[in-house]
Amino acid sequence: MDEVLFRREGAVEVVTLNRPEVLNAFNFNMLLALTRRFEELEQDDEVRAVVVTGEGRGFCTGADLTGGGARSDGHTPMGMRLSAGLYSRLIRTMAEMEKPVVGAVNGDAAGAGCNFALACDLLVAWERARFIQVFVRRGLVADAGGTFFLPRLVGLARAKELMFFGEPVDARRAYELGLVNRVVPHERLMEEAMELAGKLAEGPTRAIGMMKRMLNRSFESDLSTCLDFEATFQGIAVSTADVVEGITSFLQKRKPEFKGR
Repeated sequence: MDEVLFRREGAVEVVTLNRPEVLNAFNFNMLLALTRRFEELEQDDEVRAVVVTGEGRGFCTGADLTGGGARSDGHTPMGMRLSAGLYSRLIRTMAEMEKPVVGAVNGDAAGAGCNFALACDLLVAWERARFIQVFVRRGLVADAGGTFFLPRLVGLARAKELMFFGEPVDARRAYELGLVNRVVPHERLMEEAMELAGKLAEGPTRAIGMMKRMLNRSFESDLSTCLDFEATFQGIAVSTADVVEGITSFLQKRKPEFKGR
C-alpha cells in the first residue's frame, strides 16, 4: 500500500498521507515520496493548486519514532538526521513553490505534522482537530519550519507558550489564534478545501505565487524592501498573459479566464 496517495482533479493535485494505522506519522519513505512529488509539482504547469490531507482519523502525528519501515529508525540519531534533511527540502519547496497549498486537517496534527500543516498557505480544519507542538514532551526542539511559521501566525509570545508547554489547541482556538482559515464539520472538510483550491486554481497563478513569496518575506523586510519587491514583481506580472486577460475581461464586463501564464 502506498504511504502517500496522489490524484489529480482538474488543475488541483490532492495529496493524501496514507498511514492511518499510525495516524499518518512520518517515516523516511513517506517523507521522501512527499518531497519528490512536491518538487515535481513545482515544475508542473498543469497543476495550479494543491490540497494536502490525511487518511483516517489523524492528519499527521509527526515523526514515527518507532521507525515504521523507514530507511533508518526514527528514534536513532542517523534516522533523525536523514529526516531533518527531507523536512527542510519539503517545507522549503512548499513555501517557495508558486502554486498555493491548502491543508485539510482531518484530525490531530502534532509535532512535525503540525508544522507541515502550518507550511500550507491556507488551512481548513475539522472542528474536532487538534494542533500540538509536542516536541517538548520528547525533549526535542521544534522542526519542519515551526519556528518560522508559528510566530508569524500567532505572535512571538503565543508561539513560545505553545512550544514550551506542548499543550493541544483545538480547532476553534486555533481559528481564534489565526492558525487556520476555516473550521468545518467533518463531512464538509474536503468539500471546503477543494472549493478553496478550485478558486485558487482558476486564478492568475503567477501573480498568486509572487504575492506568496513577498508575504513570506514581509516579516523580515522593512518598508523600503517591500516596496522594492512590489515594484519588481509588478514588472513581471504586467508581462503575463493573465494580466491581458484580467484587463480585457474587466473592460468587457465578464469573468476572467486565467490560464496561469
